[in-house]
Amino acid sequence: MTTPQDRGHDADDGSTRGADRDRLRQRIAEEAARGVGRGSDARRATFRAARRVARGWVPDDRLPDAEEVCDGVRRELDATASLRPLVGDRFDAIASVVSILVTVRQDPVRCPEGDALEHSLQVFDLVHQERPFDEELLTAALVHDVGRAIDRSDPVAATLVALDDLITPRTKWLVESLPAARGHVEQTLGHRARKRLEAHPDGLDAILLAEADRRGHQRGYPAPSLDEAIAILRAIEADDA
Repeated sequence: MTTPQDRGHDADDGSTRGADRDRLRQRIAEEAARGVGRGSDARRATFRAARRVARGWVPDDRLPDAEEVCDGVRRELDATASLRPLVGDRFDAIASVVSILVTVRQDPVRCPEGDALEHSLQVFDLVHQERPFDEELLTAALVHDVGRAIDRSDPVAATLVALDDLITPRTKWLVESLPAARGHVEQTLGHRARKRLEAHPDGLDAILLAEADRRGHQRGYPAPSLDEAIAILRAIEADDA
């Protein structure tokens, strides 16, 4: 027969196991954040961290998700004063997500501008020169590479999941259509796909974004800072209100 004391011990054991799982999840997230800081994406860094921390297989439901890992990255960036803490409105939240691109290393031959954050800021500025009042297109320019810090096997999907309701449906479409628009710019897109893109109401804007993405690899380009880009977006929204 189970006594009240036995039931109490069972509850304590369950609480202990839950606390142990939480600590393991946190340790994996912290180790994965350091992996992202060394140049890995969040997905790969999580699996590698789990193997190191747990010294074996960890069920998926006990692994930290990409948002937890990226939160860890941002905390490390804040702690080292690489970027100030960014919290507040929708644009601050976007900046917080975009800030992790500073950890994404690039091929110095093909991308002499440096890390992926610098690339995104160059793309933002190039688009701003053409569409200075289009907040949705400018947001797409700023966030288009976010998924590279999360899951490089499917960066577009990772970008959309990470940003979710922080961006509008039009911005989501522009990000999602960027691979096709790149093909259009490079003249590798098939005839039917090219016609579909050109016929879309925002097709030309997607092509403009792709062209800026192609050109945004310049060493020494005077790109705005992330804070300055966010201030531009916030000012456009205020003017439209």
